[in-house]
Amino acid sequence: MRNDMRLGAAALVLCGLAGCGAPGGPADSAAGPPPPAPSTPAPPPTPEQVDWLNQFCKATKVFTTPPEQPPDLHDEFVSMDLSSYLSAVDTALDQVTRQTLTPEAFPRGVELIGSYSTAAKPLGTKVDEYTTQYDAAEDTLRGYVAETVSALKALKPAGLDLPALMAADGTVAEAHEKAENCRPAVEQDKPSATPVDLPAAKDGENLAACGDGRCEVLVTPSASVAAPRRYGATLIRVRTIADGVMEVGAKFDGGSITSPLDTGRSTVMNGLEVKAVAVGDGKAVLSLSPA
Repeated sequence: MRNDMRLGAAALVLCGLAGCGAPGGPADSAAGPPPPAPSTPAPPPTPEQVDWLNQFCKATKVFTTPPEQPPDLHDEFVSMDLSSYLSAVDTALDQVTRQTLTPEAFPRGVELIGSYSTAAKPLGTKVDEYTTQYDAAEDTLRGYVAETVSALKALKPAGLDLPALMAADGTVAEAHEKAENCRPAVEQDKPSATPVDLPAAKDGENLAACGDGRCEVLVTPSASVAAPRRYGATLIRVRTIADGVMEVGAKFDGGSITSPLDTGRSTVMNGLEVKAVAVGDGKAVLSLSPA
């Protein structure tokens, strides 16, 4: 009897030390918390939601890919370049603040639109004022552009931004993948080509031959060809030749035009066709003819 009692007492001591069968004891603690329940996947976006986000990304491109600052070519067309840049920024900022999307059609749409619009409005007001100063001096325009470029680099939504919403909502993230305008920007409308071997120009280097609006001449950067007055032209200058592209600028009685041209491409300026017959390495063959 005493032996049985001693064995029983010993067993209780050992079981107490090991936590045998005691709910909530050390043995249970060592097992750790129960595994988390599997999360419910976010529902896929509807076509309407993808379209909504596609339009939103298009309207807010100025936050991710603002208009590119023009190069300073130090010629007669620089003021036009600067003014065109300011106008492009002004238009881009207006697209943010004048969105016509129905905010309720997308999760947190009201908050998202408000965040971007609030940030864009002050800068848009300032740049809009810059664009109305048509007679501003070139140095003044340079200052406006420098200030605008700096402000665009610091431009951020005033609250909720799209990346944060994507991280919090899988439906938004999937809609973003499907929305074409939400993808990284691809360079467009900028010809780029490899320089080619140049054919002999019919008028050689006789730039004066262009005075009647019909010529084919060999040109180099900064070359000014004779401007055909019958088309209202007062100046036609080759601004740059680089990477297989020639940029041509022209002044007319009614304003100025510039255009980048690669081999075989032409543009019509005030009834005059300006064509890059061939663009080589630092030289090009340029032709003028009636459009």
